[in-house]
Amino acid sequence: MMRADSHVHSRNSSDGRDRIADIVREAEEKGLCYLAITDHLDLELKYGGGHTPVRWRHIDLDAYYAEWSEAKREAEARGSKVDLRLGIEAGYGENVCDRYLDTLSRYPFDVVINSVHFVGGWDVYFPNAFLFKRKRTVYGEYLDNILKSLDAPYHYDIVAHIGYVTRNAPYIDKSLVFADFPDKFERILKGIIDRGKCLEVNTHTTLFPSVELLEKYYSYGGRRISFGSDSHHAELCKDYEQTARLLKDIGFTEFTVFEGGGKERKIPIE
Repeated sequence: MMRADSHVHSRNSSDGRDRIADIVREAEEKGLCYLAITDHLDLELKYGGGHTPVRWRHIDLDAYYAEWSEAKREAEARGSKVDLRLGIEAGYGENVCDRYLDTLSRYPFDVVINSVHFVGGWDVYFPNAFLFKRKRTVYGEYLDNILKSLDAPYHYDIVAHIGYVTRNAPYIDKSLVFADFPDKFERILKGIIDRGKCLEVNTHTTLFPSVELLEKYYSYGGRRISFGSDSHHAELCKDYEQTARLLKDIGFTEFTVFEGGGKERKIPIE
């Protein structure tokens, strides 16, 4: 079975733990043919009143690129079969798009992930984003931010983990289903297709997006998907086999992976 993982974090992310060289070794042991390291770049994120109640170490892009390059050289020297790619997860912020345009142009990223983490000025990983707010209000704003992110002026390849807002939501019923926001979901899924972007299937905690949304995406003509474990520590290709079976049942036949310079290739879903 050919395996590819397009969403992986190293110790260069504030919440990552592993050296890139060690992640590559794990990829070799698990038989991956493609691996993209995609550490967090959150230009809008600040401590306290600016989106997170805990201190967050911003990525040192020069150090990240240097470590990735060294891991790439070491892997090639030992004849590794893993196609190691340089990526970044760009956390969308409406007020920092110009900074992303400048920052992303400085490094030879093979793949850029477009993700939305913030609602109402807070990362929805933390409870502050939900305080004194109804579920419909928070979830609706989250989807609005995804819609805005689709028109980000900088290049990106993948739209990540749709449904992330539910992960730590405090509501008794924290589900987010198509019927809750049919117009928003239709615009998002068709917007991804119309812009030639790729929808991520993320298995870090639960499946994002849900099976229902994947079926909707397919019914609209969406075929470009990527697999992302969103690994932060030794979880490459988490739930890969069962996810592959699910996707084949829907009708998907291949994952899209990105190689930089506008190039991409397909990995069969086996």
